[in-house]
Formats: sequence, structure tokens, C-alpha cells
Amino acid sequence: MSAGEEQAIIKQYQPLIRALIPYEQQNRLLEGINKFSKRLPSSVRKVVKEEVVRLTSLTDAPADNSAFAQFPVMKFKHFGIQMRLDKVGAKILKSETSLYQDRYTVGVFESVMNSDFYQNQIKKDQFRKIVDAFNIESQSFTDIDFGDDIAIRPNFTVSSPDFEKGRHCSVSSFSHVGMAVETKRPPNVTTGDNITFTLPEVLGLTKEPTDITFHLQSVKYNKHLGKYESFFLFPNDIDSDFINILKRYIEITAHRQPLQRDLEIERAMQELERDRILENSPWLPVYLSPHKKSLKPTIALFTKANVEHNNAENLLASLQDKPFFESLSNELLKYNEAFVFHGTIKVKSGAVKITATHRQLIKLGQLNALIYLLAKNGDFICTHCRMDKVTREDKQKAFAIHDIASKEFEQLSNLSHVLYCKDVSSYIANLTLSAKCNFKPLSSELKASGDNWHIDYVMEEDLDRRSETRYVIDKSASIKMGLLSSIDAKVADLSASGMRLLVAPNSELQKDIRVSVPDLKIKNEKYKVVHYHPPSGVVRLNLSEDGRKSKVSANVDNIVEENTAYFKVRDIARIQRSTHRFIWELAVRHMPSLAVLCVMNRFTLDRLKTVYQSDNSDDLYPFSRTQNIIPLHGFFADKGQAKPKSQILEGMFKETLEQSLVVHCVRKSDNRLVFIKEKDFLYSKLRAQIKSQLEDGKIQLSATDVTAIRCHGAITPLTKKRLAQLSKLDKAMYDKLETMQAGYTHCIFITNMSALHHDLVVENLIAKRKAKEAEPVPA
Repeated sequence: MSAGEEQAIIKQYQPLIRALIPYEQQNRLLEGINKFSKRLPSSVRKVVKEEVVRLTSLTDAPADNSAFAQFPVMKFKHFGIQMRLDKVGAKILKSETSLYQDRYTVGVFESVMNSDFYQNQIKKDQFRKIVDAFNIESQSFTDIDFGDDIAIRPNFTVSSPDFEKGRHCSVSSFSHVGMAVETKRPPNVTTGDNITFTLPEVLGLTKEPTDITFHLQSVKYNKHLGKYESFFLFPNDIDSDFINILKRYIEITAHRQPLQRDLEIERAMQELERDRILENSPWLPVYLSPHKKSLKPTIALFTKANVEHNNAENLLASLQDKPFFESLSNELLKYNEAFVFHGTIKVKSGAVKITATHRQLIKLGQLNALIYLLAKNGDFICTHCRMDKVTREDKQKAFAIHDIASKEFEQLSNLSHVLYCKDVSSYIANLTLSAKCNFKPLSSELKASGDNWHIDYVMEEDLDRRSETRYVIDKSASIKMGLLSSIDAKVADLSASGMRLLVAPNSELQKDIRVSVPDLKIKNEKYKVVHYHPPSGVVRLNLSEDGRKSKVSANVDNIVEENTAYFKVRDIARIQRSTHRFIWELAVRHMPSLAVLCVMNRFTLDRLKTVYQSDNSDDLYPFSRTQNIIPLHGFFADKGQAKPKSQILEGMFKETLEQSLVVHCVRKSDNRLVFIKEKDFLYSKLRAQIKSQLEDGKIQLSATDVTAIRCHGAITPLTKKRLAQLSKLDKAMYDKLETMQAGYTHCIFITNMSALHHDLVVENLIAKRKAKEAEPVPA
């Protein structure tokens, strides 16, 4: 074997050689070779063995890397041998000698003197610095589990003749382990004392004043509260039944009462940040209820951000078709994710409305043809859907937190799933075919049936256009159509100067009508038709502007005042507020994509504060988190830079860039990650090469959407609610958290869209280069 062939083998099997070095140090080289290289030819095994022996042999050659060093060179002796190394060289010397069991060998000498090894070390250090710079601590959308540490601050006091002369003292912390009692001055007690306190009658805990003996553990001054806290423990012989009742009481009341101060601050921080993410999220939540053996859409939650980033009317229309939604819900129950295409295509017989998921189109072999036709016509929407299950525990928490009686809201009790939707049509609108495809006859199962679900919606008060209080009511009414003709109607809701009527579907109505409601003393009053939906027969009315308006309004107000109790539970604003808060509470626990909260700071990277991620999210792929640390360099860091920089983040914070697609290819043979520029992936010939590699099963595609949304304001609809409990405990901390809310500037959402983009590539769909784009990037 020639010297050149030996060098080629050494280069090829370098990882194996380094793995065998510890075995040689322990005189187990043959064992190691047999373990790692059973199938290698004997000639290769021989070369590998000789190279390992050579590298582990001791040497006394002085090392000097001053020829390629980048830092000041230091002179020192190592194992009595002269060295001239810079900081990087000294670091290599230390790491290599540890590999060779603290011996100065030929391998150590060659590593220190090798310029390529030195440059690789610098690149590794630089990459590590970049990774560390983009590492952010994570939080979960799931509620913080305080476990056995959970303690509440109850709203009752306790007293004992042996403590503070029998005065009633506030309880700052109450748990199934013990309690902490507040006093203005140090109490006259000694650690280890047993003191019997009287607990008052507390609903769910004690049925009458109860005496319990506690063991004093310690007395400490709490600088945050400005008071002394005496910590008492339950004795070991305490009744186990009482402890079980106490645990259940704490579990039930933990959502209605403040927690112990430190826990309440932690809970408030999470709640405020989750609210901010939902408030500024482009995802629109639609809640589903069981229907026969499937699901049906019931109610949607509108926020400033999701209304701004989606055409809400079109988005809900893409989900309303009953036969389609049944197949969509079955697909979501299986995959938790779907992409819905809804729009109009032109065929020989005319324009046809279609609704289908991308998996349905692939199964029918019509994905490329229909996307081409939809994009060509332009009248379509592509909706990204993700679904999660709403548990019974989630609903119980939401009812408890907002003090809502579940019996009054049976529709909310029946909710079983939340479906998050987002318009991603921008990735489809510019697509065309890169190769010929077969235009098959349009499948009948893709055509919209016209039989639609009705989806209600609620919104925060700032978005609600109704200025008057409205009441749900069920009264008979009549509309005068002519001199001797009238049609029957039902009053659905009522306000001082308007009402909503239900008439027979497709009734003919004029712009101005006269309405009579005998039970409400409204007789032949003139109303203007604000909105009329003939298929459902829903008519919205407003009193005409004349002298009678004030009289009718006053009449309605008098009826409401005389029957306050009746109308209070029928107040639509109250019903909507409770509904809004309930479904908001469910939404914050099931957000569908990874979210990065950003704050004000001079330095770009320091603006990334916290990452929120659901426990089963795969939005980080092809990267993974380590414990509670999330690596974001793959999505934000500039590639090929020696220092941590991010053009994407700078563009998003300056608001010159709102959305970006980050693409990686994972090579299956060695799991190597290859970054692909967005323009190259969408427009260039490289897309055809990626398609070929995907079809051969050599790579896996990762396409991630990164969307930044500027925070709409410091206050969310539930900010006051979240801080209310804390205001009772610590006013200074309350003020601090309230002030902090103005520091959040952006929410960045990272969403894995690989399932769709993989199929678009494989189906020969490519983006058309826009006129303002530069020349195609060579592959």
C-alpha cells in the first residue's frame, strides 16, 4: 500500500482513530478495533491500528504555533517541554492532553501544530458563541404546576390566646404543610412552641370554628410585605381527613383567591405574557363541539391581531361547509394539522366553489392542477389549521377564574376542541407549474355543498361596534306590510333604539318598516332596516330619526328598570363578556405555534425575552430544546458570520420585514443540516434539485414560517383581571408589573409548515418571480 493510500485511509477514518485513542491508553486497542470496525478490511484495520499507536506514543518536541496564531503568544513549559502558544493553542493543548490521558504525545503535538485543526477550533468557538447568543429561556403554555409548594393567601384571619394576646392576625400563606401568620412586630413566642389557633367557619374547609394546634418553625421579617411572618407547621399527628379536605379546598380556591406572594407573582407573569401572545397572535381560534360521531364549529374568538391578519369572513367561510367539515375534523383528529383550500375555479360549465384539504387533493392526484387553477383565478383562501383538545379541567379552571356559573352557559360546557386557523394564501398566490400536469375531471367531493354551519363569534369590547346594551328576549311581533297586510316576527334581542327580529326566510322587506310588539308597548313604530339576511330571516333594525325615538327609548328603559333581575341575566353585553373571557382562558393554554416575546432594548439580541412553546410542538424542527433552553440561531442568525448578527430580527424590529420563510434540508445519511435561502427555495432551479432528492428519500425538508407582529398596546383585555389578585398582596410589585407591560414591543411566531411546502415541491409547483425581483439566483 502506497503512502498516499495510507493517508487517504487515515483521513477517511479520522473519527474512528480518535475514538480508539482511549482504548490504546488502557491497553485495550484490539478490543476497541473489534468493537468499532468488525467489517473493515484487514489492510484498513492495520493502517488504523498503526496510526493510533503512533499518535499515542510519547514525544518531547517543543510546540510553537506562532506562525498562524491570532493572539499574543505566551511562553511556558508543559511537562517540562518548551511551548510558544496563543490562547487558542493553549486551549487545544489542554483538551488534547486530556484526550490522551494527560500525556504529551505525538497526537497532541500534531494537533497543536496543525493550522487546519486550529482554524476548525476557532470556527467551533465562533459557532458556539452564536448559538449561545440566540439561546432563550422557555416557558410552557400549560399552567405552572406548583406541586406540594402551592399555598394560598386566604381571606380569613386566625387567632390564639397564646399569640399576640388573642388578636386576629392575617394569614399570608396557607398550605397543607402549615401556615404563615403576619404581625407588625416580632411576636413574643419561641421557636418550637406549640400554639393552638382557631380557624373560623370557612365554606369548603370548616363547618364551624375549629381549633388546630401548630408547631412554630421560625419567625422572619418579610421586607416585601414590611411585616414579620411566623411560620407554623401542622403536627405529625394531625387528622389525615382534615389534610385531605384542606388539599381539596386549596385546589378549588387557588383560581379564585391570591396565591402566596412569590407564587402569585410567578402566576401573574405567566398569565400576562400568555394574554399578550394571544392578543397579538395571527391565529384565529374556532371552538368545536361534538356532533353525532364528529365535530361542528360553534364559536370563534376575534382579536385585533387575528382580524387584522386574516380576512375573518373568508376564513370562517372556508370551514362552514358541513360535509367538508366532517372530513376535515376527522383529518385533524388524526394529524392535528391540515391546510384547507377554499375558492372558485373556472371550468367549462362555469365557476365552481371548491373546498378541500391538501391531503384530499394529494389522494385524488389533483393538488398541482387545483392550486394552479386557484392561483390563476385569484379568488381563494388557503387556511392553515391546527387543533387541540379542550379538557374538562381546562373548562373548570376557566369557569372558576372568571366566576361563571357553568349551568348558565351550557354551550360553553359542551366545547371539546379548539381549532386555530391562519390565512397562509401568500405562499400559494404566486405559484405556477414547473412541469406539465394532468387536469383530471373535477371530483364531486371537492365541490361545496352549500349546506353550511353557522359560526358565532365574540370579540373584545374595543372591537364591538354596538354602542347600546342589548337584551336577549323572546316576544311576538308583527311588521306592517300594507294597509291590511302584515307578517309575523319574533324579537330575538332588544336595545333602547334597536332590535333584532326573526322573520320567515326570504321574506320581502322594505328599507323602512313599521313594527309592533304588544308586550313591550311598541305599536306601529317606524324602524330602519340596518341589515337583512334573507336565507336565515335575521333582520337588524334601528329606530328612525324623528320625535318618537326618544319616547320609544325611554319606554324600553322603563321596562328594563322595572324588571332588573329578569333583564340582568339576559344582558347580551354581560353574556358576551363572560363568553369572551371563558374562551380566551381556554385559548391561552393551547396556542398552536412557538411564540417569542420581545422587549425594548438597545441591542437587537437582548430584545428576545422569553419563548413560549406547547409541550407537543414540533415548530423547532430541525432543532431541539435542551431542558428549558430554546435554540433560535437556526431561524434568526445570519449565516457565515463570525459574530452573532441577525438581519431578519433587525428588519422585523424596524418593520421593514413582517414575514420570512426559513428553509433547511436535513441529509438523512449523516443528519447534516443545509440552509437554503428563501429566494433560492421559492424561485430558482435549486427547487428541482430538492424535489429530486426528496423523491429519492435522501433528504427531509424543513420549512418554517417566521411572522412578527407589533404589540397593539400595553393593555390586553384581561390585564386588570390578572393583576387584581396581586394588588391585594404587594402594591409595589403590582405597580412594577403594570409598568413592565409597556416594555413589550413584538411577538414573533415560529410555525413549522413543512407538510405543505414538501408537497408543493414534489408536485412541481414553483413561485413566479415578481417583476421587481432581481435575476434568478444560480443553483
